Amino acid sequence: MHAAAVTTSVGTIEIASVALAEPGPEDAVLGVEAVGICGTDLHIFDGSYATRLPLVQGHEVSGLVERLPASYDGPLAVGDRVAVEPVTSCGTCVACRRGRRNTCCAMDAVGVHRPGGLQQRLVVPVRNLHPAHDLPPDVTALCETLSIGLRAVTRPAVTAADSVVVLGAGPVGLAAVIAARDVGAEVMVADLHPARLALARDLGAAHGVQGVDDLQERVEEWTAGDGASVVVEATGAARVAEQAFEVVAMAGRISMVGVSEQRMSLPVKAIQAKELDVLGSRATLDFPGAVALAARHRDDVRRLVSHRFPLAEARAAVELALHHPQGVVKALIEVC
Repeated sequence: MHAAAVTTSVGTIEIASVALAEPGPEDAVLGVEAVGICGTDLHIFDGSYATRLPLVQGHEVSGLVERLPASYDGPLAVGDRVAVEPVTSCGTCVACRRGRRNTCCAMDAVGVHRPGGLQQRLVVPVRNLHPAHDLPPDVTALCETLSIGLRAVTRPAVTAADSVVVLGAGPVGLAAVIAARDVGAEVMVADLHPARLALARDLGAAHGVQGVDDLQERVEEWTAGDGASVVVEATGAARVAEQAFEVVAMAGRISMVGVSEQRMSLPVKAIQAKELDVLGSRATLDFPGAVALAARHRDDVRRLVSHRFPLAEARAAVELALHHPQGVVKALIEVC
């Protein structure tokens, strides 16, 4: 038996003693070190993301390998630190057959559909484990967040020649800043909160714009009238997302990674006249690339962690992130 933070019902997390799940023939056992709290965790907690409860949440996981499958002959060894890629795919659906397993029609995710990392020990498919080498636990846990930002930047094929506007300086938007700067692109960030804009600038953004009221003017000034060659929309807010189509350049690309149920209102001409590439973006196809990105920018990734809590205070961590989003960039649960 070991300690776990269990979401027993909407709005309730309890610390309980749970038994370790029986590992399958392709499963590893981890000792969990640290878990990041994600927006999906908040939506499960408040009931806006439907999944089966009770559930041990947590899909941004750093752990130490305690046990490997008997038949395993890969690079991992007992004692290695690993980052957990939370999503598994079926391999046979239309998305998987097209090489887009990150959009699998039957995807299954640690901490969302199966027990996650908010517990001292975790059973997870060994194929979902990626060596973290000498990364510390907090940076390793955030490799999953970084993978989402990386996908938002690789999806529109950002290069050093691009001027990139990132809408939203939450964890994913800030991860996109790190990924865009990593390839040498110039970046402008828009967000409502001055502290988050300051953090974006610390991570390498050349400019920060508070709100979107004068965003188009600021972008035109920054790009000598061209508009941004790439816009990464990381808020999910319809009004903000609509601005992406205003500030993007002719023949530009828009990467839509923000999540919400809101609906946008756009004239058809907004896409047709500029001949835009509008790209949806979600879980990464290159988790090892995200781990490598974290290794190159470990100090920047660590700066995303604004609050730390022990496992016993998991409910307080989730409630703080849910009710005070302007003050919490990334809450981290230090399990052991």
